[in-house]
Amino acid sequence: MTAGAASPSSAGEQDPARSATQVGSARVIAYPEVRRWAQDHCNAFIEVDLQPTARAYAVEVLSRVPQIASISIVSSGRDLFLTVLTPDLATLSRLVLEKLQQLPGLRGTRTHAVTTVYGEGNQWRLDALSPQHRVSSPPKAGNRPVWKDDYREVLRALGDGRSPAADIAARTAGSGSTVRRRLNEMIGGGLLSLRCEVAQPITGWPVAATFWARVPPNELHRTATALTELPEVRLCAATTGADNLVMTLWLRSLGDVQRLEAELAAKLPALSLTDRAVTLHAAKRMGCLLDDTGRITDVVPIDPWASFSNTDDRRGQPAGARAVVVRSPPS
Repeated sequence: MTAGAASPSSAGEQDPARSATQVGSARVIAYPEVRRWAQDHCNAFIEVDLQPTARAYAVEVLSRVPQIASISIVSSGRDLFLTVLTPDLATLSRLVLEKLQQLPGLRGTRTHAVTTVYGEGNQWRLDALSPQHRVSSPPKAGNRPVWKDDYREVLRALGDGRSPAADIAARTAGSGSTVRRRLNEMIGGGLLSLRCEVAQPITGWPVAATFWARVPPNELHRTATALTELPEVRLCAATTGADNLVMTLWLRSLGDVQRLEAELAAKLPALSLTDRAVTLHAAKRMGCLLDDTGRITDVVPIDPWASFSNTDDRRGQPAGARAVVVRSPPS
């Protein structure tokens, strides 16, 4: 979901977000604001084709890469669908060449750079939180801040978006007051997003799908803006390539795939759907690692600047990432 950023609860008041976190139903996460990131840095979608026996190993390795925000195992046309954030195009190229191309059983990749993000998950609402538990902080007007080293350090320490400033300070070089000031600057400047990510099966929207489409350039902005107003659309982004628009959707049933296609054809004649895929399993969503039931088991904080060139060959994971036992893929 996202129910928006959850604010700390008052003393003695039950905290629904924290209770849900304990059972893996929800987690408040922090990550670079992706609409702003697409303007200043590099977002991309990567389709990955693998031999069937190599998929589990690939997911295990890629789930620990901090630049890979989300990983979906999808139904047709590709095996994995990745969402990636990197500082620049050169880093994206190295990620593909140095990380993805080394995966055993790889058959191919297709990378689609994002040119504009029109809407993303931090705008999607389930209306599960009461008004006193919601916080909305639109960016402040003025000069656009940039990602300074101090801000990057705070981001790396934000595995839990509800962490007190004192806990973040203990993992960084700053004091609690310094951390609070930096967080206010990051959120107020539109650099950082906070959202409450919820296990999809309990939301009432248990089916996820991705649509690819083509729109004439002179109709792209109007069409994409209209798509963001649909309740099913969680992300809508313009991309490079023949298919210049990608949407990720949450739906109430598989039948809604066909219903939504018909609705889009009627409402948006400039939009031509070229492909669609249902998500069989979301292994990672905006840094949250998910089990087979969709519940959150761990978080790998999104860090676009993390090093992946120095790789531990025994583990196949970026230097500095959390330890994870990586097994060789079946032969």
